[in-house]
Amino acid sequence: VYAPGFERVLEQPLAGAVPVPPAARLVVTEGNYLLLDEGPWARVRAELDEVWFCELDETERVRRLVARHEEFGKGHDEAVAWVLGTDRRNADLVSATRDRADLIVPDPAVPPTR
Repeated sequence: VYAPGFERVLEQPLAGAVPVPPAARLVVTEGNYLLLDEGPWARVRAELDEVWFCELDETERVRRLVARHEEFGKGHDEAVAWVLGTDRRNADLVSATRDRADLIVPDPAVPPTR
């Protein structure tokens, strides 16, 4: 069995990039859309034993994404515009799925709400 990978330099997914040996007892995957209930993603959840949602402070999310876009060649203003546009729309979509998770992993930097 082979799992997909993602090539950050190309900004492209790569089918069959990661071999999963038959002896593997645990496979951990990550992905923004694992909890979506629409389109082809709706079939994914049934194939996973558990899905955890990892929270991240919005300011930190923006900081990390801007840094990553800059690292891969975008200028600062272009990176910020991308993060506040395209990336934010994706983050809003993903955040709306958090209640479907088996476990929500809180951001340790954010105090819990009561």
